[in-house]
Amino acid sequence: MRITVAEVITTHGIRGNVKVRSFSDNEKRFDKGSKVYIGDELLTIEDSFDQKGFKVLKFVEYNDINDSLKLVGKDITIDEKDRGKLSDGEFYIYEMIGLDVYSNGQKAGKVKDIISGVYPNDVYIIEKTDKTEVLLPALKTVITNVDIKNKKIEVDNLADYE
Repeated sequence: MRITVAEVITTHGIRGNVKVRSFSDNEKRFDKGSKVYIGDELLTIEDSFDQKGFKVLKFVEYNDINDSLKLVGKDITIDEKDRGKLSDGEFYIYEMIGLDVYSNGQKAGKVKDIISGVYPNDVYIIEKTDKTEVLLPALKTVITNVDIKNKKIEVDNLADYE
C-alpha cells in the first residue's frame, strides 16, 4: 500500500524542478537521496528547499521543464513501510478515515474526512448515522479515545457540535 505525502502543484524553473504541497509532518521526508513514487515511477530526490509554504523538489530522473510538466497534478507517494514512527496520541490521516464515531456510548457516525493544515488543529468531518455532517475539532478535550485497532473513536458529547 502506498501513502500520499505530497501533490505536485507546478513546475519551478527550467531544470526540471517541481513545486509540491506537502501533506507530511516528517521534515526529513524530502531530504536528498529520499525515494518517492509518482505513479509507478520510483524517483530519487536530488535536492529540495522550502518556498512560501511549499517544497521545491529536484528529482535525479528529471532535468528539463518539458519532462517534469507531466508530473503536475500527480500525487507523490511512499510505501507504507517508509512512513515513519509517530508519537503516542498521533495517527495517520488515512488510518482515521472510516473509523466509527461513538458519543456517550452510542454509535453516532463515521469519520468521513479530515481537514488538516488550515486551522490550528485538525478538524474531523463526521458523517452521522442520519447522513448529516458535523465538523469536530481534533482536541484532546473533545476526542476522548482513538482506537485504530478496533476502528473506533470516542467523542465527548457530539451533540454539542451539531
